[in-house]
Amino acid sequence: MMKDEFLKILRSHLRKLPEKDRQEILSDYEEHFQHGFHNERTEGEIARSLGNPKKLARELMADYHLERAQENQSIVSLFRAAFIFLGLGFFNLVVIGPMIAVIALIFSLYVSSFVLSLTPLFVVGSLLTVNSLMEFLFNLFTGLIATGLGILLGLGTIRFSRAYVKWFVRYLKSNLNIIKGGDKHE
Repeated sequence: MMKDEFLKILRSHLRKLPEKDRQEILSDYEEHFQHGFHNERTEGEIARSLGNPKKLARELMADYHLERAQENQSIVSLFRAAFIFLGLGFFNLVVIGPMIAVIALIFSLYVSSFVLSLTPLFVVGSLLTVNSLMEFLFNLFTGLIATGLGILLGLGTIRFSRAYVKWFVRYLKSNLNIIKGGDKHE
């Protein structure tokens, strides 16, 4: 494979990256070829030493999405990075099920927190129809307790989801290092 063909394949598989990032990567590989020419290597030798451009592009895309997931720490960026990693290794298929389950759990905790936090709206309606002072106080304090639990659950869920995203990004990084054949502790 020649230099132009290698760069063309790499460019086509990196088309989903922003233009600036794609150009930076391509110029880096252009430099690899220039360095190889200075060491009197042929285009074919350099291209072979760099590896398969399709596989290289998948790894670069995974790196990019992993960095985005680490910067944004959102569930959406985590999903993007995880699905890119599915293409890199078959054993990641085992992880996707539990990942989706934990994300569903986080979503349900957010919904529960939101609903519990809205109980004062429901309590106000019930306070208008009570028959006794005891029933009034019971409804009032039950609503306040539910609101407090909703707020606490929401705060706990935020902390849990942030910790989960950080853990999963670390998992994806170590996974990428294994796929690349590098040291897990880089």
